Amino acid sequence: MKNLLIVIILLSLSSLLFSAPGDLIWRYRVNGGCSSPYVSDGVVYVGGNDFSLYAINCSDGTLKWRSQRGNAYGVHSSPCVSDRVVYIGSGDYYLYAINCSDGTRRWRYQTGAYVGSSPCVSDRVVYIGSDDWYLYAINCSGRTMKWRYQTGNWIRSSPCILDGVVYVGSDDHYLYAINCSDGSLKWRYQTGNWIRSSPCVSDGVVYVGSNDCHLYAINSSDGTLKWKYKADSIIFSSPCVSDGVVYVGSNIYYLYAINSSDGTLEWRYQTGDAIDSSPCVSDGVVYIGSDDHYLYAINCSDGTLKWRFQTDDPIGSSPCVCDGVVYIGSSDCYLYAIETYGYKGFKENKSASYIPSKSFSVSPNPFASRLSISSSSSVSIYSLTGQLIMQLNKGKHSLDTSKWREGVYIIKAGKECKRVVKIR
Repeated sequence: MKNLLIVIILLSLSSLLFSAPGDLIWRYRVNGGCSSPYVSDGVVYVGGNDFSLYAINCSDGTLKWRSQRGNAYGVHSSPCVSDRVVYIGSGDYYLYAINCSDGTRRWRYQTGAYVGSSPCVSDRVVYIGSDDWYLYAINCSGRTMKWRYQTGNWIRSSPCILDGVVYVGSDDHYLYAINCSDGSLKWRYQTGNWIRSSPCVSDGVVYVGSNDCHLYAINSSDGTLKWKYKADSIIFSSPCVSDGVVYVGSNIYYLYAINSSDGTLEWRYQTGDAIDSSPCVSDGVVYIGSDDHYLYAINCSDGTLKWRFQTDDPIGSSPCVCDGVVYIGSSDCYLYAIETYGYKGFKENKSASYIPSKSFSVSPNPFASRLSISSSSSVSIYSLTGQLIMQLNKGKHSLDTSKWREGVYIIKAGKECKRVVKIR
């Protein structure tokens, strides 16, 4: 019992003592690629192109349950959780309500076409768009429709709700403001092309991107234009507003930071490929994925790179940050949990010794049969429980790790520590 307690304590402390920004904590294979994740009560929910909804424990990346839908298109909608129920749209035309506890289906509601829009819940009503051109308002208590509103084309944009109004974009080029009470139109605003970006409302302004290459700021009260900003390419990415700045990605590689008051550019950061992912801001850092296979962590203050994490394929999923961990899916069929330095107390105590340097590198991470280490000082490798595995002299090393156990290892060189994960 005493030894077990020691192991548990070491496991809980390892994330604080041995992690660096951008370190992999765990990854979980989601067959066929995955949607954007949603975190609630220590569980991360994500839809898979293998027709399943996954519930994965945040603590260790183990599967809590998997609910299989069994359609021919997969789950591209992102989940939303409310009152211990997870809601998600699917390629089989249905909106599903799934119990968070065990993955059993509570109910499902059939629309007239593919559901690529993601649900939003407010006042016991779930709102979602469909390729049948309708925005649906479905009562959470059962699979009954409260109302539906018809637009002029597909709805791939996801709805956003504030003060009794639901905002959503459509492929008919319009942004709609619809009264939640009865589904009547409050106003609509026409852009120059499709709207697949999802709107964001802040301080009486609705922000949304369009395939006409503009980011729009529209007054929520009457649907009049406040300003618009011309990007270098179409905007699939959905905007995020934080501290008076609007963040949004474009298909010609840039993440933009735009002043919310007047639409002027604060800064822009260039990635290596298109950005379909939507940004997420936490503790002064904006996180976003790119088709160049990287997740980027960029300082909100000046647009400089803090760190980046590489996956094996493009990242169209949007990041979700919770309790110091950023969760994101990739087309390489994995959901990743990555360290951000977000733990309370740790940020106050971090020092330069934890900042990655060129004098100490470890790759790849995660690793399988081989691990490369380069260091200007001697290296010690430990198991997660603190057992010394081996020591190395300074220099470059290529280790045969094919017989190592799966799990987390701590590599220390001088005052620097890195955490790496062994996989099969």
